[in-house]
Amino acid sequence: MTYAVELTELDSIDTAHLRRHTTTADIGECVGMGLDALYTFVSEAGAAPNGPPQAAYPGDFQPGEELDLDLYLPIAGGLPPQHDIDVVTLAGGPAARTSHHGPYDEIGAAYEAVYEWVRENGRQPAGAPRELYLRGPDSTPDPADYVTDVVLPLRNE
Repeated sequence: MTYAVELTELDSIDTAHLRRHTTTADIGECVGMGLDALYTFVSEAGAAPNGPPQAAYPGDFQPGEELDLDLYLPIAGGLPPQHDIDVVTLAGGPAARTSHHGPYDEIGAAYEAVYEWVRENGRQPAGAPRELYLRGPDSTPDPADYVTDVVLPLRNE
């Protein structure tokens, strides 16, 4: 699959946030359970999400290793933190962005395309890459129909 990477501008957004520690083998289950917890938290607070759920991997990881995973659900306005869920603002600014169409286990090529674009354009990352889940198992049963944006925040030039 060929990936078109573009320079875009991210808006600053408030999010319900949950950090989980998992293994690369259990990422899918961890993301699913974590996002369920965030949707429940937001719903029980009488609020509604105002954007697609997101995941970020704040450290480097290799297959078979353990890693930290940050899950975000955009919300309008602040909510009080609860248990292991807090409310954080994701900073806006420039970012490299591409869209991956297909199963999550094939998303690595999208990351490679984004990082290659960053190198070729002389840019520097300004944080962990994020996945924005635009269409997934909650809206389509076929993983071939999933759409996930891979976004890498960049330092201002």
